[in-house]
Amino acid sequence: MKILPKLIILVTLFTLVFSWKAVFEKLEQLKEKEEDIKKHLDLKSLGLSSLKDLNVKDLMHFHIPDLSSKLEKLKHIIPKDLDPSHHKEVDAFWTGAFEEFSLPKPTELIECFGTVSGQVFFRKLRIINDLLQHSKSGDNVKLHTDFAQFEVLMHALEHAHECMVHSHDFERLTDSLHISHDPETLKNAKYLYYQAKFSNLADDYKSVIDEIDKKDFNKAGKNFADLFKKSIKDFKKQGEDLLAYQAFGNGISGALGVEFPSDSISCYNPKHAKLLMDFFRGISHAVTEGRWYKADQSTADYWKSEGKSLLEQIPDKVWNCDLNSKDSKKISEKIGMDLNSKEFRDKMWDYVNDHNIMFYSYLRSMRSAIHRGDYLHAGASYAHLLEAVAKSV
Repeated sequence: MKILPKLIILVTLFTLVFSWKAVFEKLEQLKEKEEDIKKHLDLKSLGLSSLKDLNVKDLMHFHIPDLSSKLEKLKHIIPKDLDPSHHKEVDAFWTGAFEEFSLPKPTELIECFGTVSGQVFFRKLRIINDLLQHSKSGDNVKLHTDFAQFEVLMHALEHAHECMVHSHDFERLTDSLHISHDPETLKNAKYLYYQAKFSNLADDYKSVIDEIDKKDFNKAGKNFADLFKKSIKDFKKQGEDLLAYQAFGNGISGALGVEFPSDSISCYNPKHAKLLMDFFRGISHAVTEGRWYKADQSTADYWKSEGKSLLEQIPDKVWNCDLNSKDSKKISEKIGMDLNSKEFRDKMWDYVNDHNIMFYSYLRSMRSAIHRGDYLHAGASYAHLLEAVAKSV
């Protein structure tokens, strides 16, 4: 960074005083609207009593009406922070994490957090823990609440995350782990891994929250880094398609209200999982590309052109392992029909022919979910199709 001449610094500081005066006047005007803002941000849970506890840097982390554009213009002349003491918890957490990664202490990354955004970061970790625990227990009501809170917190941390992923610290971290620098790629990979492994992650992630509860933020950072390293190693070993298959299975089980898959997972290797997931991707695309009233013909055409070939490449021993697994038997018991029976296969084809629009609707939902990388909901859509077929007459 270039060193500004003293005169420019004086002018900048002079401008800053008047700019800040305008900002704080605006804060006073917003006092009456505080209740509306609290609906979107729980100030009490952040240890704040009112908006006046926010400093200007923190406000840039939130999209508060009328202030965002003004603060955006001021961001280059606002000091790093009014109170550096807020860095202690964030500093300790990321220092511990980078020590576990065998990397030097981060500097730029820590500076991405302000007083409130640092607290929001730890609140986000707690919400992630809630998501994992409630996913494992199958509490869908609480999951909806968790996701809503997670979205709000992610929105609040948008600028902090943007700052993080463009820091030299983050670049050193991704280089050391041999993973992509691209934030979108990392986001999609983390979401896929969560969908496939939330049951396992729930136990490991709790160790991070336990240390935060003890105020040992350095140890929490180390546990977080350890979990992150294990997840990356597992992700690389299994690959996207095997994880997608596991997430799809979790979606089926969750929608039907049976235990999440266990023994059926070991039936597939990455190659076989890819063939199966390519079939679901292909049929959902082929059927919904056309009109709903042509769903039966589209299904038949896809089976002849590609679908049959994909499934025939999966060895019989894999099919036998899957269809005879405890997981498949639980699903069969739940829907009231044996998935491996000729009767069920015949009913499936009858359903395609006699209930075109419903079949089309289930596959459209599946295709949409797969397109956005949401294999849990894709599996849930397939589960609802299985139920509909079993109940059809």
